[in-house]
Amino acid sequence: MNGKIGNTLEGYANTVESRPVTVLAFSLIITAVLASGASQVQTTQMSQEDLLPDSMPTMEAFDVISTEFSSNSGTSYTILIESSPKYPNSTEVRDLRNPDALRFMESVSNDLNTIDKISSTSGPSDLFRGEIPASKTQVRQTFSTLGEARWSNYISEDYTAAVIRINTVEISTAEKTEMANRIRNTVQSHDKPAGLVVSYTGQPFIDQAFQDQTQRTMSVTGIAALLGVILVVVVLFRSLFYGATSLLTLVFGVTAGFGIFGWLGLNMSPATSGAITMGIGVAIDFGIQPISRYIEEREELDIEKSLSETIKGVITPMTVGLIAANIGFLSLNVGRVTFLSDLGTLLTLTTTMAYLAAFTVIPASLVIYDRYFTANGTSGFTLSKITSMNENNTKGETQQ
Repeated sequence: MNGKIGNTLEGYANTVESRPVTVLAFSLIITAVLASGASQVQTTQMSQEDLLPDSMPTMEAFDVISTEFSSNSGTSYTILIESSPKYPNSTEVRDLRNPDALRFMESVSNDLNTIDKISSTSGPSDLFRGEIPASKTQVRQTFSTLGEARWSNYISEDYTAAVIRINTVEISTAEKTEMANRIRNTVQSHDKPAGLVVSYTGQPFIDQAFQDQTQRTMSVTGIAALLGVILVVVVLFRSLFYGATSLLTLVFGVTAGFGIFGWLGLNMSPATSGAITMGIGVAIDFGIQPISRYIEEREELDIEKSLSETIKGVITPMTVGLIAANIGFLSLNVGRVTFLSDLGTLLTLTTTMAYLAAFTVIPASLVIYDRYFTANGTSGFTLSKITSMNENNTKGETQQ
């Protein structure tokens, strides 16, 4: 290694060795400031216009049409009512021509019509003029008069399923989610007859379900990845402390990188939600390398010299690894698929911050542990070396 660079690294190692608590505290403060930006990150729903950049002719045309020629089509929601009795020979609804079921759907439709920005609702109750008949026989007569071509728009051929369709005026993405919640709450406020099951569909409900499942999956995969990494590093180092310490690059890297992502004004989407799990696999390598090298050096050298040799020994391969990884991640920004750019940016940030943590948090933690919590710190020798010296002394006394 170049003499000037080597001297600089040795000087840095001496600084960390002499002031490990200060270095660790400074790292914690900087990370906390950066991590505070994570509160600004939101998980947003994806739409077609999020997939491609606005500069593409197709997207430019889409933006012009959306701005200059706004449509009145609004958003559609659908409520599905199904007959699903639990007990045989019970009074539960089995046929949606049942007057109680029809009155329930009518009551729901009337309440939905009172919600602001809902332009129309249509359902089985629209088949009747005036009040719904009181008996099943009268309902069946009405259906017979209308003909299947008419009533089959709202009720299935076997009379076990029915739909209520809801249309709104043009609303924003946030309002679509809010409207979906209001529709669900409105339906749930009505006492439905026994035997009926209500479900919801339409693009807003699908988007909402997809987002919920994405967040849940991200949590599960993140925990699974973290537990797997913990198991591997603890077995690798055969030490709970060294295994936990190697995770510091992961914790600091992901936390600080995610915070910077928020400070940049970027948001998560279902397509980028796997970035943290992917970042875990890359970040942990930056924790394993310096710890492994330090353990080896500590077999022969004192704390100060071991730390210096560790930093000088791992900085080149780790820097090359960082550059190679970031080239791969940043290359996602070269393409024209928008969500891949955000994915590449987040992975670049977490990897870079993990690299920095490997040369700040990890060395300081190793020095503090080695100096204050083991028998090695005051003597400058490892426990194995002390044991070896004792054995030699015992042999000498025996010979005498």
